[in-house]
Amino acid sequence: MKKRLLSIVIPMYNEEENIEKLYTQVTTVATKLQHFSDYEIIAINDGSTDDTLSNLKKLSHDSHMKIISFTRNFGHEAATAAGLHHARGDAITIFDADLQDPPELLLQFEKEFHNGYDIIYAQRTKRLNETVFKKLTSKIFYPIFRWLTKLDMPKDIGDCCLLSHRALEAFKKLPERSMFVRGMIYWSGLPKKAVPFVRQKRAAGKTKYNYSRLLAFALDNIISFSTIPIYFIIFISLFTILACVVGVIVALIMKLNGWVIMTGWTSLLISQLFLFSTTLFFLGIIGLYIGKIFEEVKQRPRYVIDTLVNFGLKKDI
Repeated sequence: MKKRLLSIVIPMYNEEENIEKLYTQVTTVATKLQHFSDYEIIAINDGSTDDTLSNLKKLSHDSHMKIISFTRNFGHEAATAAGLHHARGDAITIFDADLQDPPELLLQFEKEFHNGYDIIYAQRTKRLNETVFKKLTSKIFYPIFRWLTKLDMPKDIGDCCLLSHRALEAFKKLPERSMFVRGMIYWSGLPKKAVPFVRQKRAAGKTKYNYSRLLAFALDNIISFSTIPIYFIIFISLFTILACVVGVIVALIMKLNGWVIMTGWTSLLISQLFLFSTTLFFLGIIGLYIGKIFEEVKQRPRYVIDTLVNFGLKKDI
């Protein structure tokens, strides 16, 4: 049987409490794999301020453990991209460090990979220890994202998945700096397969995403993949102009016929506030698109690497 290498990419930010347990579980499952004869764990320290890096280095005696450490916090998407760009495997998996996606999924991923799928993703059937509000917003986001972007991204998923080498190469061809890794993976349209699972509660520590960050993340990702909000602005603007023209005609007709016209400032103030707030909202959306363009044209690197451990002579990317 041909020897195959599996790369396991794990971005981390302030996960010192989870590292030892994560390492134990991942290595235990990785040694049970049948289709892959070898594996590498690529842990990306995304500028952690706790002992994440030092705890990772304690495990570097294991040649399977490879470490990428950034100079500062560049964000989860950049950390994931760094791991994918440094992976050497015939297949690549992405896991979060909080163990909410159990490493045992690797065994199911391997089976579906052997069946010829390029993308095998973990799909949540249940989410433990999460608020009703978070579950509701997650259910709302996916259909809205699919409708606006026309991207066939499955619902109820995270970043946890397995990619074939072909899927990884398709991802690497996407040059944008403002990344939504999850969307970029499914943009290729390659054959995919779901592996259902129950999402666990965090092994330790607290989530790094609050509701405001999640909302900003959702808006950022929609704008990165769709121009439909711009068309929405145009259509609403045309409707508003039409309503204003109709309003003027009605007012003239009423005036010429001597009909009673409502007087007072209430209706005028309400209409002005509505138009003013709508204008600000539209300007905000346009500003987000301009901001995206600004980030892209600068062509800055996605991240800066401070330390590479167990990569040998591999050149920094």
